[in-house]
Amino acid sequence: MASTHVAELLFGDRSHSVPDKVLGRLVRLGYLSRVGRRATGSKGGAGVYVYQLGHAGRLLLEVDGRLSPNVNNHALMMADTYLELRWAEKAGLLAVTDWEVERRVPPSVRADLYVSLAFPSQGRSSSFFLEIDLSTEQPARIREKVAGYWRAAETTNQDYFPYVVFVVWHPPRRVELARLLRKLPQEQQEMVRVYLLRELIYQLIRL
Repeated sequence: MASTHVAELLFGDRSHSVPDKVLGRLVRLGYLSRVGRRATGSKGGAGVYVYQLGHAGRLLLEVDGRLSPNVNNHALMMADTYLELRWAEKAGLLAVTDWEVERRVPPSVRADLYVSLAFPSQGRSSSFFLEIDLSTEQPARIREKVAGYWRAAETTNQDYFPYVVFVVWHPPRRVELARLLRKLPQEQQEMVRVYLLRELIYQLIRL
């Protein structure tokens, strides 16, 4: 996560200097580790620091695996998406009742982010599989992923199967994916949506 994610989620009502001090202390103690800086702008200029669990943090939480040497932009956009949901919750537009990263969707898919949401003003709730797209996956992989979700929908014993929402950053990618999805079987098209991150909350409320 970037320092901005941590600040918004945990220190939203505190001075800007507080999260910097806390994060710096956790790095010194080994609970967190700085990966690098998040690129900003079209030319990739250096932005805010990105953090991961340090050695002490991994031991404390019993997390396996090695420290990453590189900034994970996919993970950062997942955090962006989660933060959008929390902002909407704070504004009273919805309530996040459940969420999970990399939710397994049998038999063959893992959703980047699963969320269950309540919409108080509408008196309803719904859940979604969110696929965070950085414009790097080829059409064949997108078709394969949607087909996996369709197999899951066909085999589920639940009355409701969540919408699959591809969350994208740039409008051209939305157009590209929408064009690709229109070529899929009709039943698969009805299951999938493509939204820009900045319009995600508005669209989920309407979906």
